Amino acid sequence: MRRALFALLCPLLLSACSAELAVDTPPQTAVIPVTSALRPVYVEVAVDMPAETQDLSVNVKQITADLTVFNPSRAFVLRSSARLSLMGTATPSQPVVYSDNNPPPYYATAEELLPQRDFPPNSRTPVNVNSPTLARAIGKARIWIIVSNTVVQTQAIGDPLPLELRLEDIVLHALVEKPFDGLEGALGPSGL
Repeated sequence: MRRALFALLCPLLLSACSAELAVDTPPQTAVIPVTSALRPVYVEVAVDMPAETQDLSVNVKQITADLTVFNPSRAFVLRSSARLSLMGTATPSQPVVYSDNNPPPYYATAEELLPQRDFPPNSRTPVNVNSPTLARAIGKARIWIIVSNTVVQTQAIGDPLPLELRLEDIVLHALVEKPFDGLEGALGPSGL
């Protein structure tokens, strides 16, 4: 009786099998130029996704991103926020700048990644992002980050350059599940 029960359960258990994997992408960096003082300006930068994230045959269970926001200026406090979009016009080598009166048309649908905050001169700020839009980025060849970036205060006299914000060591951490498709065909009712 036990053998018969085990023989009936075995195909069911094997057809429901899957493997769970933790995957980290290689670190990437994006440089955001600062082109405004006191009024926000939007800079759209394109980030090409690593080939490892473009496999659509996995189920994404969880995804987060870690990065460091670096303000290399020795004099200026930079106010910044960031949104993630799955559409855009920038390329990795050519950011697109928008004025505060004319943000990108898809700005309202882009999901907030980094709420507005100030970054002091010569500071590195670690940031962890947990956004549902990151899961939708899996399978895409490119994503766009729209950064609002402006100088809000001077804290020192001296060389303010470089006037940019750097998003350094951007690493996506994904927990993915890979189903073993096909086993149910061999072990299912019409198979063995």
